[in-house]
Amino acid sequence: MKKTILSILLATFAVSMLAQTADSTATKKEKHAITLYGFARSEMYVNSRENYEAKGGLICLYPKPIELDDYGFDKNANVNAAFLAITSRIGVKYQYTQDKLALGAHIEGDFCGTATYIDIIRLRHAYATVSYNNHTVLVGQTWHPYYDGIFPNVLTLNGGTPTGIINRSPQIRYEWQATPGFKLTAAFVTEGVKYIRPEAVLGVTGTTNHWKYGLMGEYRYMSIAHTFTTDKGSTTQNMPLHSFSGTVYTEYLKDLWQFNARIMGGQNLSHLIILGGYGLVEEDAQNLTATYANINQLATYACASYGKKWKVNVFAGYLKTLGSSQTCSSFIGTGASNISDIIKTAASVEFNYKGLGIGLECEYTNAAYGHWEGKNIAPDYRADNIRGVLRVSYSFSQTWKK
Repeated sequence: MKKTILSILLATFAVSMLAQTADSTATKKEKHAITLYGFARSEMYVNSRENYEAKGGLICLYPKPIELDDYGFDKNANVNAAFLAITSRIGVKYQYTQDKLALGAHIEGDFCGTATYIDIIRLRHAYATVSYNNHTVLVGQTWHPYYDGIFPNVLTLNGGTPTGIINRSPQIRYEWQATPGFKLTAAFVTEGVKYIRPEAVLGVTGTTNHWKYGLMGEYRYMSIAHTFTTDKGSTTQNMPLHSFSGTVYTEYLKDLWQFNARIMGGQNLSHLIILGGYGLVEEDAQNLTATYANINQLATYACASYGKKWKVNVFAGYLKTLGSSQTCSSFIGTGASNISDIIKTAASVEFNYKGLGIGLECEYTNAAYGHWEGKNIAPDYRADNIRGVLRVSYSFSQTWKK
């Protein structure tokens, strides 16, 4: 909730400042546009195994490990299913243009709720933009700059994660369209509310004919609350952790064909809903200091699609844990800390007609579980899950111009 309020305040402040700019440079060439859009969407899914997941199971990450009971049966080898409509969404966009100046605002929500409670309204986007000539500033909550408008075509909400990325965060983003085929992006992104985890992102994007190319890098700072226990009692001190990551991506669009791919590597990628985190290396309680090290990951995927009314999608992704730069005694982060690698594939077919969308998808995920040996994970066994999804949705969009 605090993150939602922060995003709304940022967007409101930006809109008020931009409105003052518009009033001071008013001309007769003013245009206004409001777009109302959304969809009603239902999904039914069936899994062959228990999985780590979110949003009532709609975001399926990877299968749970093998856990044997007293009779030798695997506790997680259970077929499970659900039928949910909480992804139904509604949003509104406003655009004001005046010669070379453009002001905008975007608010969007759905009913996926929080990580703990579903069936309540969740804020997805809340930001304001100002553009002048080839310069654009965005303030508020929206997709992480790494996305840059490129998403894999999968029917489910997981976006290919953990081989892809999922992240929407409050940010201040600047984009400069230097030429029609070259764009520079710089952003300040925050994670968390009480303990803000700032990120600095810098990237370039190029376009030629039907291709789009991008390269981005990120620096992330964390302040880890570490509790020390000594003869005098206990105290909590903040320990710093610095992380770096980078991504390279491309997309091809022509006629009925679409292809996109991404490679990303870095340290502590948990904020992107990729396996990651950090580990405790050592603690010096006498001097109240502790050392942490990042867990490193490499993630990649490729997705190809063909069609419009009838559309076929094929997706393949791979994630590899590259270990840590130092031997750690314990781990904190997103997901299981003992997964060596994950393979994820999916194939789907869609039927689209005048806003109505019906789709079927089969997804296969295979995870290698292991144990830490020094700085790396040695794999022990693999667990897999087959997931079938039926999605039915109706989308609408209406724009009013003045």
